[in-house]
Amino acid sequence: MVLLIKTKGNPYERGYQQGEQLKERIELALNSVFHSKMFQQLSPRGVPLSVVKMGLGHMGKKYIKKKLKQHFPHQAEKLKGISKGGGLNVNLNYGLHYIEVMSGDPESLYKNPPVQACSMLMALSEATRNGETFYARNYDFPRILQPFQMVRIEEPNDKYKNICLTQYPYVGTHIAMNEKGLVIGYNYGRAWKKNPLDFRLTGIPGTILVQEAIETCKNTEEVIEFITNFPDRSNGVHYGVIDEEENACVIESTSTRHALRKPKKGILAHTNTYRTEELKDANLPDDVRFKMEGLDISPVESPKRRFRRTNKLLSEAQGNITMETLKLILRDHDNGDPNSEGPDDFSICTHGESAMTLASIIVLPRKREFWVVDNQPCKEPYELFTLK
Repeated sequence: MVLLIKTKGNPYERGYQQGEQLKERIELALNSVFHSKMFQQLSPRGVPLSVVKMGLGHMGKKYIKKKLKQHFPHQAEKLKGISKGGGLNVNLNYGLHYIEVMSGDPESLYKNPPVQACSMLMALSEATRNGETFYARNYDFPRILQPFQMVRIEEPNDKYKNICLTQYPYVGTHIAMNEKGLVIGYNYGRAWKKNPLDFRLTGIPGTILVQEAIETCKNTEEVIEFITNFPDRSNGVHYGVIDEEENACVIESTSTRHALRKPKKGILAHTNTYRTEELKDANLPDDVRFKMEGLDISPVESPKRRFRRTNKLLSEAQGNITMETLKLILRDHDNGDPNSEGPDDFSICTHGESAMTLASIIVLPRKREFWVVDNQPCKEPYELFTLK
């Protein structure tokens, strides 16, 4: 079953409630991650874990903390509350959030784990059998994080009630819906150029921007205005946005640039590459490889294959798409290679060495329904959560 927590009140109170409810789970999660083979490969050899944690906390404090307090002091208060309630050092929690930014550093391409990171698809009423509107997404990330995620329903004192799927100590989220029927999902966007144009180490991670938007925006137009004008984006993100009026788009973004993709014939698919003409030059070159112990893989091949497959399946079902159609797509194991069989790193339902599908989500914004599988969708049934 999917773990559900509920919080309410001001930002600090909501954060403290989250940390308090998850205290033992947070400790277990951090011990598991810090002692994992993946984390050990990424840490400096011979450096004690205590020093590595201190360094991670220092980077979070240096690169995120000041910006978060400047732009969103209420989210900083929430992070403080999570840390206090969960018995977690505040700076270390900033460091955990900073991993999201650091993962996109082009200078670390040969050191970081090859995160393929998510497939999303939208179907508007003109493309569905019964006139329903859908947003669907597979959340792909290193398998070490799969046991440490939950659904969170928040009732802020002065902002929109919202539901999301996120990790235990996180302020932000990678997919959420609010009481207005607005839905925002996040696909990681690796930008090739390490310069202020496309990537910078300092700034606000995309997950926190998703959370801020879902708390304060009531429709897609407001999200576009917020994201594209925000001055301190850090890592590249593809924001999939849809509201109950069927205004839908993907906001392709780097640290300073952006472009919009809109549905065609009521459907839209997106993975982790920049597909607009304005931002195609931000993509990683095809010859870039991720290399770790026992692993040598292209970080762009999987997003390309998953896009082709999701787009093909959506197009074939156009005009007759149902919730069952989306479930079949999200469970799809075709890897796009006629000479091999999935599931693997290249299938929509990812079963790879570099990443796996940690969760799968289907959202019906008009009905305020949030369906979740806390695993690969081929293994478990979807569970329903609602804001009604």
